[in-house]
Amino acid sequence: MDAIKIEDFLHYANLGKLKAKGQNLVWVKGLPDASKKDKYLYTLETLQDGQVSPLSSFGQERDFVFLDENTVCFAGNRTKEKDKTFIYQLSLKGGEAREIAALEGEDFAVENVLADGSLLLSRRVDLREAEKKQDPDEKDYVVLDEFPAYFNGDGIISKFRDRLFLFDPAKKELTELLKDDPYFNFDLHYVDGTDLYFTGDSYTQSKARKSALYQLDLNSLEYSQLLPKEEWSIFDICVLKGQLYLVATDEKRYGSEENPQFYKYDPEFKTLSLAAAWEDCWGDCVDTDLCLLDVRTSRVFEDCLYFTTTKVDHTVLECFDGEKVTPVFEFPSIEFFDFTSDGTCWFTGPNANETQQLYSYKDGQLTKHSSYNEDALKGRYVASAVQVDYQDYAGNTQHGWVLYPKDFAKKQKYPAILDVHGGPKTVYGTPFFHEMQVWASQGYFVFFANIYGSDGQGNDYANMRGHWGREDYEDLLKFTDAVLAKIPQIDAGRLGITGGSYGGYMTNWVIGHTDRFKAAASQRSMSNWLSDAFMSDVGPWDDLYSIDANNLDEKLDYAWQQSPLKYAKNVTTPTLFIHSLEDYRCPLPEGMQMFRALLYYGVESRMCLFKGENHELSRSGQPKHRIRRLKEITAWFDQHLR
Repeated sequence: MDAIKIEDFLHYANLGKLKAKGQNLVWVKGLPDASKKDKYLYTLETLQDGQVSPLSSFGQERDFVFLDENTVCFAGNRTKEKDKTFIYQLSLKGGEAREIAALEGEDFAVENVLADGSLLLSRRVDLREAEKKQDPDEKDYVVLDEFPAYFNGDGIISKFRDRLFLFDPAKKELTELLKDDPYFNFDLHYVDGTDLYFTGDSYTQSKARKSALYQLDLNSLEYSQLLPKEEWSIFDICVLKGQLYLVATDEKRYGSEENPQFYKYDPEFKTLSLAAAWEDCWGDCVDTDLCLLDVRTSRVFEDCLYFTTTKVDHTVLECFDGEKVTPVFEFPSIEFFDFTSDGTCWFTGPNANETQQLYSYKDGQLTKHSSYNEDALKGRYVASAVQVDYQDYAGNTQHGWVLYPKDFAKKQKYPAILDVHGGPKTVYGTPFFHEMQVWASQGYFVFFANIYGSDGQGNDYANMRGHWGREDYEDLLKFTDAVLAKIPQIDAGRLGITGGSYGGYMTNWVIGHTDRFKAAASQRSMSNWLSDAFMSDVGPWDDLYSIDANNLDEKLDYAWQQSPLKYAKNVTTPTLFIHSLEDYRCPLPEGMQMFRALLYYGVESRMCLFKGENHELSRSGQPKHRIRRLKEITAWFDQHLR
């Protein structure tokens, strides 16, 4: 069989945004532009007579809504006119997209279609737009006077707000909601008939971490506050049989990483009461590098809230009926799902050792309906994930996986790479992971696990407050020992370690505490709690939570003690650093500090920085940059482990 190559991902389709109406369904296919390698092409696809069929071909249709069972609607700018957004409709029966509206302003998105045919639109607005237009030199400056001032993937967000609008296609009228308060920022929203429930916050300096809950009458446009801000962290909103429910947490037990529970809203007393206890995570957290289109966590169908959760290493679709939660079915990863009118659940996601496909589930029967990427992988070596159990820091049995190298021979010795996931509140599972498959094809064992701090095993297992670099580090070494004991063909003298984000933190931490790994690739990493706390876009919340402090002064010594940078003087491992210049989640100084410290102490190091990229480089960065990143890491391991 042929080896999987780094460039093969250029031919992998990414699926998502699946939605159903009546008996029809439509989803988005994202594909790297294999010729220019600088962008992705997004098209709509549908299922007709049991066959997958393209619905659009322009390459820019990344999202849509159903106008009716046979027509979809989406926003775009096919003619590339300045300061414009156009609304198009497209029939599932064929034909070209037809323009139905032209709006002043860029980047409107269609969120929903209301019962009267009006469209609910969203847009990020710049409160300084008029000021900038009056000053031709304004583009040369960045003025910050709010917190947060920037956000990963969004860039500078000071004085930017996310807004909602109503658009009447018949009258061509656009109405901005809460226009009387330009500083208001919308977060979540849910439409129930003529009621719009939403979360948000009005601020002029610092945005509240927990938003307030509101209800707005879409006829009168009058609104009222249902819950004040800073009391509840709200994950989702739904109405079942006329009753308002929230998926939320008050964070009193486990802090900002606490899993939500189901609450019923009492309109008389404006309070929440527990409707169903829930200790598991919200959503599909199974990690992969074929994820251009995010995931869909929930959907209301026939007065029930269906949602995904992660259990250890796979996804489960669950049903909340207002009183209890019932599992429906499980799969390695359920990324987007919806229901057709006959009760069939349709979803996109990868099976074990496979890429994303379209599936249906009904009456216990699972059916596959697509063959995406089969040609791209035909004749290629795809390593199967082999489970390896180990005893964790507490003596409990956990498991990870090993990918065997191409052309494996029992009498040979092989190098191996330990891959550490990010988060830490996410998980690895068995779906196809391109970078790991590349290394397996290049003759490496690749092994990975869900160590302490990972999602999918309840609040206690994921509770990392004050524990970074402790039990998780112990688990990594115990898992490594278990893999080496089970597979004697791995050369213990040729081990590499890599990871991004939290995985980058752990890579930095590991090389400062042991020399058993002979090469490391630290990606989008964090190295210093003292600097990251107020440099990261989420630092003042997540970092202080992570060190279990209300402010840095409480735990200055502890913060430095748990910083990988403190142990740079101990490092002997040759280390490659990968970082993006616009990474605001783990900002550039975090990787740069560790890199320069290693050079200062005489350790062989290299750093590759990516212009125009952010924290999502490995998942949605420009295709040519993703290729260069993987080439850098692979070459580094080849140099030091072969």
